[in-house]
Amino acid sequence: MNKRKFLIPFSLLMLILALCAFFAGFSDVDLDNALSPFSLSHPLGTDIYGRDLLERLALGTLISTCLAFCITAISAVLGVCLGFLMSKSGILSFISTSFSNVLKSLSSVIVALFLSAIFGPGFMILIISISLSHIPNIARTASSRIAVIRNEEFVLYARSEGMGNAEIYIRHILPHIRGEILAQSLSVFSSSILTESALSFLGAGIPVLYPSLGSIMADGRALLLSYPRFILIPSAIIMAVSLLIHLMSRSLELDP
Repeated sequence: MNKRKFLIPFSLLMLILALCAFFAGFSDVDLDNALSPFSLSHPLGTDIYGRDLLERLALGTLISTCLAFCITAISAVLGVCLGFLMSKSGILSFISTSFSNVLKSLSSVIVALFLSAIFGPGFMILIISISLSHIPNIARTASSRIAVIRNEEFVLYARSEGMGNAEIYIRHILPHIRGEILAQSLSVFSSSILTESALSFLGAGIPVLYPSLGSIMADGRALLLSYPRFILIPSAIIMAVSLLIHLMSRSLELDP
């Protein structure tokens, strides 16, 4: 792990989130000031309903980041557990591998559109649908690494000393796969932000009462030529956050 290459994008990401936390807020509807230009009171102008665009962008970025963090945490925990089962032998490995293949075949966008059509857009719909598509990737990564590490000498020695399987996994195997899992989790984090923005753009994302980068872009697509800021600014935020997370993931490449 290159700490310098990790800390620089991490610090920039924390700076972006800190600025978003400072400016975030629920802006009131003010139709008299709809589509106002840049000003001191509204640094990025207002949207078609007169709501401050800076406040909505900041709050939308925080919401997208929190959702991506929840999705990443769920995918990582369940993916590692499924990877442990896949690394076993016998019927348990067959069932877990088949289950992973089923999850892999699911599209998070299709699942989210299907569930939102039944239950309506919601945070839990997003978290469940996006997590299902990322669990198999982490499970495969964990399974392939476990299959190699469990045959290492220090693991065989621990087993010969009478150490149980659960203790071996927690004390010896899990610490040796955390680098790969963390790198994979950062990729899930970045992908979750992109998927959430796409679903919100399609109207199947978070509830309409809460701002989202995708929903802001959806509101401004009819005004692209006249007011390109509704598309360009959210796109720039998504690109910046995704790029910083990608750089963090690249810095976690371990020396064999």
